[in-house]
Amino acid sequence: MKMKISTFLLLVTCILFYSGATAYDLNEHPRIFISKSQLPVLAKNAEGKLENEYRQIKALADRTVEQGLKRVTNRFSPPIALVCCGIIYLVERELGNDSGKYANAIKEYWGDGEVLNMEGDGFFGFHGMLYDWIYDALSDEERKIYGDQLGQWLRYYTDTPEITLRNGHWWYNQTWGPAHLNTPNTRDGITPKLFVALALKDAGTVHESDAKQFLDSWNTRVPAECIPAFDEMGGVWSESMGHGGYGPVVVIPWAFESWRTATGENLFSKFAPTGYLPEMTLWAVHTTVPFANHTAWIDDNNASPPRAFSRVAPILAARYKDPVAQAASEEGASEGWSRIPWEHFLFYNPKIKSSSPEKEKYELAYHFKGAGHIYMREKWNDPNSTWAFFGAGPFFAGHSRDDEGHFMISKKGYLVLRVGGMGHNDRDYYAGGSLAFNIVTIFDADEQFRRTEPGQKEGVKNENDGGMIRYLYSSNRRIDRAEIKSYHHNKNFTYAAADLSKAYSPHKVDEVTRQFFYLRGDKEFFIIFDRIGATKTSYPKHWFLHIPGEPKIDGKETILTPGHVFTYNGNTATWLSDPAGEKNVLSTGRARAFFTTLLPKNPVITKRGGEGHDMWGHPNEPTAQYNHSSKDNRRKLPIVPWRLEIEAPQGDKSTCFLNVIEIGEENENAMTGLELIEQDESYGVKINISGKPVEIMFSNKGNLSARVKMGNKKQQILN
Repeated sequence: MKMKISTFLLLVTCILFYSGATAYDLNEHPRIFISKSQLPVLAKNAEGKLENEYRQIKALADRTVEQGLKRVTNRFSPPIALVCCGIIYLVERELGNDSGKYANAIKEYWGDGEVLNMEGDGFFGFHGMLYDWIYDALSDEERKIYGDQLGQWLRYYTDTPEITLRNGHWWYNQTWGPAHLNTPNTRDGITPKLFVALALKDAGTVHESDAKQFLDSWNTRVPAECIPAFDEMGGVWSESMGHGGYGPVVVIPWAFESWRTATGENLFSKFAPTGYLPEMTLWAVHTTVPFANHTAWIDDNNASPPRAFSRVAPILAARYKDPVAQAASEEGASEGWSRIPWEHFLFYNPKIKSSSPEKEKYELAYHFKGAGHIYMREKWNDPNSTWAFFGAGPFFAGHSRDDEGHFMISKKGYLVLRVGGMGHNDRDYYAGGSLAFNIVTIFDADEQFRRTEPGQKEGVKNENDGGMIRYLYSSNRRIDRAEIKSYHHNKNFTYAAADLSKAYSPHKVDEVTRQFFYLRGDKEFFIIFDRIGATKTSYPKHWFLHIPGEPKIDGKETILTPGHVFTYNGNTATWLSDPAGEKNVLSTGRARAFFTTLLPKNPVITKRGGEGHDMWGHPNEPTAQYNHSSKDNRRKLPIVPWRLEIEAPQGDKSTCFLNVIEIGEENENAMTGLELIEQDESYGVKINISGKPVEIMFSNKGNLSARVKMGNKKQQILN
């Protein structure tokens, strides 16, 4: 008998060891975000450093007690009034005041409990949180009545009370659920289900085994699978701040924090330094554009202050002792980015130091290796400074755009941007494809484009735009479609080299690479060098650039469509920065871009745009010769009505594009002297800056490499 017991214990130990799971114990209620040990701190803050936030929370709770709350029918609008009642119930009780009325306000909304079931208002994540918070105010009968209804959600979508990753990987926003913790755009719904399971475990409901099964699933799979996946993805959410801000930027830190307060296990510490949660603060500050203090238009993002990040910044500040996250939390609270600052009150730790990226000596550029995103800037803490983005990385989830090699530049507004008016993925043939971005196209008239993987007959069929393979709804696995091959950064320049070949259909492409060089100093330059190898000489190759202001181009002008389409035989252009429709600009004046095409030689530049021509199809696709404005994208920001098109000469399979963008002030009218350099197996540019030449050379075949020589200094080789 002893032998059998020993064998059994050894077997259990081995299962736990090899599954990566450890035993967990739940703290007594409250356990989601708030623990009994934390209540004295919250009570102290309510009468001290967070008195203003507490006053706002209590005011809404008091109104709710007096007036009640009608059933919420907008599933995107959470019952924050009830959240406030739950917080005030716990804190006022801790302060020794009458608090029962706040719990009663929640119970009055719940009524007979039907609002909590799957025919109710749908806010099951928030109701799980509230159930936990007012647990002590519920009778045994009420715990069962409400819990029996609420626990039904543990099988929502998955049909089983555990994490399944059904139709979405760890990297997909709907796997975690949106920040409103309701049903729209919720698949597995990991975060709201976690709240329900934590609330109902040991509560005496009919869902006891389901609650345990879900918590066991989290305990087993998150450390073993999710954290390594998030380490692979890194700090940039796979669908950027758009679908990330819709949920995962908020709900993933919520989930990990609730597990910590419920079990005492700090999974934040299990990430690699470059994992999703540790790098999230870096992402938020690097993707914020100086001239307006909003996040950049990357992937499906819409420009806005980093509101979503500020909601969880105090969690990251506390877990990682991060002073920059602390400052972001304080900015969000002071700017009123949350109408009711309940998260700031719960999560903010006044003992954490607050500081800026500049004071913390953040580098002026950062490479997020997981996403293949590189952000670079002229300086910190200056709304008039230059900022840029360059991206080339893997596909992780369903809303990542077809934009590998895309770049953006801003100074006192945008100088280079993506096209405006992002429409719906299925209905917007223009913004949903490659033409919205600053990329190179290789046009095969017979190529078929669908919103699924190549070769599939099903899925929405799009027009031929000469661009990249669509992987839009392939959300269950990583697809390596581009790779940053080299990254170098110092105070003088930031450089990246990327192989983009896998982003295009292999039948038409032998090679597509892009090298991106940002030269800092009194004169700033961006040098973009592309090597394009097509499989046939008959495939036209175009270089696209989208800009918010109409450019002036030198050379002989040929009018193709009055007011909208022109060609020029010159190789230089200039335009001014523009906020692209954004309000609340912090910068002063405008910047000027000077653009020069060095390769191909003697180019023909097409300027296309203006209202009615700002979303025009590919010039080689006969069925796309119309403006792709629709109810989805019409007049939506950003407003980017112009683009430049440079077509490579016909007759060669391979070609190189070498373009230079100089950044100057609005009143400047002359660009710096540039000289094309041609050497064996390399092309480059010599820039004469106040008598101090800078030479930047790029390999035109073989491995991607560059060489930089600044004045009399020794040449640097960048591999």
